[in-house]
Amino acid sequence: MSRISLNWIHKIAKGRGEWLTLLFSLLLALFIWTVHNLSLKYTTYLQYNLRITTNIEGRVMETLAEDAVMMRVRASGYSLISHRSDDEIDLTLDPKFLHQLAPESDTFMVYISEVKGEIEKFLLEDISTIENFTTEIVRVILPKIDTKKVPVVAQSQVDFSPQYMAISRMSLNPDSILIYGEEDIVENIDAVYTRIISKKKVNKRFQGVVNILPIKGVTISQFQVYYTQEVGRYIEQSIELPLNVINVPLDRDLLPLSTSVTVIYRQLLSSHKALYPADFTCVIDYNEAVSSINSQVVPYLQKAPEGIYSVTFDPPYIDCIILDK
Repeated sequence: MSRISLNWIHKIAKGRGEWLTLLFSLLLALFIWTVHNLSLKYTTYLQYNLRITTNIEGRVMETLAEDAVMMRVRASGYSLISHRSDDEIDLTLDPKFLHQLAPESDTFMVYISEVKGEIEKFLLEDISTIENFTTEIVRVILPKIDTKKVPVVAQSQVDFSPQYMAISRMSLNPDSILIYGEEDIVENIDAVYTRIISKKKVNKRFQGVVNILPIKGVTISQFQVYYTQEVGRYIEQSIELPLNVINVPLDRDLLPLSTSVTVIYRQLLSSHKALYPADFTCVIDYNEAVSSINSQVVPYLQKAPEGIYSVTFDPPYIDCIILDK
């Protein structure tokens, strides 16, 4: 390669290095300038939404004010650049600061001059100085609330080890709670539900604490309940029983096409004992046969000994014929 070519390459490399140095210097200067300017204090107007929490008997406890609060502030560039128009100020106010617009009205007025100290405390870390408020009054809507006692319903997904089962319904303490909210919401709520209680390979009694699922627009008297589930080991058995018919009118006859049914049931191993057909009464109901489209009837046990669980029938349906006498 000629000397001229080498000199040319050297000049290009040297020029590129100088440009990179210049670019880095410019970026560093811009960074220092930005940091410096953001650390300075500025005066401007900011807007905040007010979230009010109070305790006026018979009314909702928390709401977002209908009007935003506008104020003239002095703050650093860092604080101002992070501000958003939907930022909220959370205020917990004594009921005396909420002035009812008229008797029985749901509208209350909050005078900013009475609560500016609370606002300044909330913004103390972000705003150096609040020079003045341009908003004088905000409206707050606090609808009347209704109270209702509703049951707590456990939601569970429990996988038992082989030959183990739940021997009772899951027990909850408390089994009901109070809910508070606007009347049109509360009247449509008949129960509250727990988060899903999930267990695997269960072979003994278990218990714990579970949260109640929140309901939008409703306050609940407590957020957790205790649960207990009794578990036992079982054996599965079967017995053949004769079928009896009930509720047959005097002028009719109900003829099942099967005269017997096999009943499959579980017994706890700890309380297992021999059972006999005389301990059971298995029936089919004429009224069900009449209302059935295809004259199929589900058998059920009218009498059964204590301590049997998970009863099923084989066959599960009985075909019948209805005859006039």
